[in-house]
Amino acid sequence: FATVFSDVTEEVYFSEKIRYLSFHDQLTGLYNRHFFEEELLRLDTERNLPLTIALLDVNGLKLTNDAFGHKKGDELLVKVAENLKTECRFDDIIARIGGDEFAFIFHIGTIKEPYEKIIDRLLQEASKIVVFDGNIKLQVSASIGISFYSKDNDVDTKTLQKQADQAMYLSKTKGKNCFTVFDT
Repeated sequence: FATVFSDVTEEVYFSEKIRYLSFHDQLTGLYNRHFFEEELLRLDTERNLPLTIALLDVNGLKLTNDAFGHKKGDELLVKVAENLKTECRFDDIIARIGGDEFAFIFHIGTIKEPYEKIIDRLLQEASKIVVFDGNIKLQVSASIGISFYSKDNDVDTKTLQKQADQAMYLSKTKGKNCFTVFDT
């Protein structure tokens, strides 16, 4: 009668790594679009209301990449992600959902006024982020759109995300470091 032992340490490591990468952005370590969309579906119940979604777009990333290279653009994105992690609450969900786009889900009990203050602080802190390329200083500028979901407005989380997206694009027309709240 023979006993066989097998070391599965490496298999467990790679399995955990694959699981991590399936829900996280490789560059920033934030959650990715897949996780964000799954979380929106999970939170789309009345007991999770009110809920706030915000979308942030880093202005001028394409220009930064074209002028200074993708390495500087990536450095800029990593600094933005670090700033977002610092400025948001532990239980807020922050995800990188596109090349220069970040999304937030502000959790249960969200009310409008405090999150406008948080968003304003995010923009203020983001404007302090600087990346140097020789003598050239690259400063971050961002546009944010916010949408609120409560028992009073009859929308689903997909509509909420579209509203935040519309508000974000409206912010872009206002100039750098602006935010707009979708007005229902």
